Amino acid sequence: MTTNNTLEMIKLFSILQKIITNPYVGVVASLLLIVPSLYIILEDISVIRKEYILLAIGLPLYIKSLNTIFDDILNLNKDRF
Repeated sequence: MTTNNTLEMIKLFSILQKIITNPYVGVVASLLLIVPSLYIILEDISVIRKEYILLAIGLPLYIKSLNTIFDDILNLNKDRF
């Protein structure tokens, strides 16, 4: 019974690792942080809000995820020639 439970946990961790390292998930997650933050910040720029922190987290995540996607595309095109 414990081996079955252990195998399920290993499968769960491997699926979670694939989801977390997927750059497309990073783009979606960062956009979920950036868009609402910008909407709230642009209402009144002069007030310091927690959305500035969310924006500071979301932008680098977005750039890193897009960089990974574009690197994968370039490597795929390089391998074809």
